[in-house]
This record gives sequence, C-alpha cells and structure tokens, in this order.
Amino acid sequence: MTKWDEHGILDKVTTALRQDGRPYMTAYQLAIKLERAHPGLAERLGKVLGGAGIGVRNSLAEYLGGQLAGRIDREGTAFPVERAYLSNDEIREVRFAAPDGDLVSSLTGSGYHLSIYRLRGPVSDA
Repeated sequence: MTKWDEHGILDKVTTALRQDGRPYMTAYQLAIKLERAHPGLAERLGKVLGGAGIGVRNSLAEYLGGQLAGRIDREGTAFPVERAYLSNDEIREVRFAAPDGDLVSSLTGSGYHLSIYRLRGPVSDA
C-alpha cells in the first residue's frame, strides 16, 4: 500500500477542495489546508510543509503536486481533480499563510508555472 492510499490523501484533498467550492488552489494551499485539518500529516508522511528556503526537495506541497499531476496525467477526466497553470509572468512572490508563519512559493522565478487544482465538475454537498 502506498503512503497516498495508507493516509487517504485523495479523500483529504477532495474534502479540502470541496470546502471552497470550485476555485483553483495551489499545492501549497492544499498542503496548508491538509496540515491544519490533520495536524502532523506532513511529519507522518516524512515531509515538511514546503516553500522557498526550506532546504528540502520533497516537501508536502511538492509531494501533493507531483501525486496529483501524475494521477491526472494517467487517469484524465476519470480523476476527480483537474489541473491548470498560473503563469509566472510578472510575479515577484507568491506568499501563503501557513500554520507556523508565511510560506513562499519556490516556483516563482524558476521558469516553471505554478500548478493549480480544483474539483472536476459540479460540487455537491454529498
């Protein structure tokens, strides 16, 4: 069993996305929401939350983004989450309010666009 399955990450992600309706969220925002809703999740997965300057290449934010991207690429429209990209053009910094202080995107200025995710299709209360 993978860590993704063992910790029910897809259910946690879809619950987090459902709370806000259908706006897109970054992997950073998802990581923060999951850590707030499930304190210690990052540590249980062997990760830190993420962001620029943490000195770690595989943060919770990066893990979520990688897992979501791979599953979206493999499963296409059958996967309950869809992805789009926010351009890095003219962005100096993207800063998030994390549980232990501000978290800054490490993608800003990297040449990579920031992936953003939302639930696919209409959101129900079920």
